[in-house]
Amino acid sequence: MNDPMDENAVLAQQGADRAAYATLARTHYRRVFAVCFGMLGNVHDAEDIAQETLLKGFLSLRKLAKPERFESWILRIAKNQCIDLLRRRKHHHSLPVEQEPVLEPRPQDNHDLEAAIQRLPQEIRLPLVLFYFEHRDAGTIARRLGISASLAYERLRAARERLHELLTERGTHEQRLS
Repeated sequence: MNDPMDENAVLAQQGADRAAYATLARTHYRRVFAVCFGMLGNVHDAEDIAQETLLKGFLSLRKLAKPERFESWILRIAKNQCIDLLRRRKHHHSLPVEQEPVLEPRPQDNHDLEAAIQRLPQEIRLPLVLFYFEHRDAGTIARRLGISASLAYERLRAARERLHELLTERGTHEQRLS
């Protein structure tokens, strides 16, 4: 999306106007966070990476050749930051270390939408976040993920079903206790 206000703010910040970048950061934080959350599935990691993304954007803004493309540029930085974090974790987990016991979340913890979204597998969580938090249609999601539109629809359906199961698990658990 080309936003003339973004372009003006970028040009002002490139001219050393720090308040202009603060406006850009406030305007785009939710989108940056949504991308990070969709890729990482963890609010704390998403917040950290969103902050790092905005800082990296601030430090690199002079390199942005087309100020009108700020939004896509900052979202690309966010995606790359998330990928870097996932790679570091994968490398870290591949090292032989003693495994800590993994505590399964209790059913009563599932009433929280955030916790339920975190429990979704990434392949269905990302389309769900893109659809509901970034307001992208299935065709756009398919192109972004490099999958067919029908597979994007299928993953959205699977995500909604699994999310419903996770969110209603508490009620089922409480009924069994009664």
